[in-house]
Amino acid sequence: MKHLALLLLVAAPALAAPSDPTRYAACIELAGKDPARSLQMAYGWLAEGGGVPARHCLAVAQMRARHHEAALKSYEAAGIASEDARDGQAIALWRQAAEAALIAERPAEAVRFLTRALNRPGGLELSPRAEADLRLARAEALVEAGQPGAAMADLDAATAAAPGSLTGWLLKATLHRRQGELAPAEAALLKAAALAPESADVELEAGNIAAARGDMALARQAWEAAAADGPDTPAGQAAAAALGRMATTLPEKALTEPSAGKRLTDPPPPAIPR
Repeated sequence: MKHLALLLLVAAPALAAPSDPTRYAACIELAGKDPARSLQMAYGWLAEGGGVPARHCLAVAQMRARHHEAALKSYEAAGIASEDARDGQAIALWRQAAEAALIAERPAEAVRFLTRALNRPGGLELSPRAEADLRLARAEALVEAGQPGAAMADLDAATAAAPGSLTGWLLKATLHRRQGELAPAEAALLKAAALAPESADVELEAGNIAAARGDMALARQAWEAAAADGPDTPAGQAAAAALGRMATTLPEKALTEPSAGKRLTDPPPPAIPR
């Protein structure tokens, strides 16, 4: 199910030290079991001055209840309140708000929320890796929003800040390939392969690039390696599906592209940076 992993992430508590940890934990737990009751609990707590923890629980409960538009407003209110309180939670909240926006199919809102996080709200510091993770997330949102140029700028910045990021190089390779820029796609893939030469994700993308070049023998070899190295992974399964389509002599291009949507990847995003 699309965005299932993101939904699980949105339901995860973001606050490291809520003012009432017992009440917060109970509210978050209830959101996963009975969103309607969690909504009542969160509204009551907010009316009592529950602040950021209550607003966050309200947002989580609204997402679980599929009240997406309301949840985005609640996440934004929680992020702003956290910035005003300077409680150190704003970046995590903006990141979760962005994931919620993607679930709600509002990529432009996701971009806006991630930009708030990257602006270091409340004077918060970001490590190079944390900044890179946020830029990777924003790049994916930008792709969904139809802004591949801005997405590539974020990917360039992310790989410069964290050159050891396998995900960053893979996303660069994928986006370059989708734009028909095969030479830089191969260059980015070589960086990824140097980090994880037996990764099914790397092998899958190697096959994709080979297919884009029309070298179906090399594409088959790469996809066979991906299917063998990661039979239970999304990449390995995509490679196996591509090989199956080759066997039925379907048109030999974009064999592993998703049938709908514009996301660069569907696996879970990096953990919320701290």
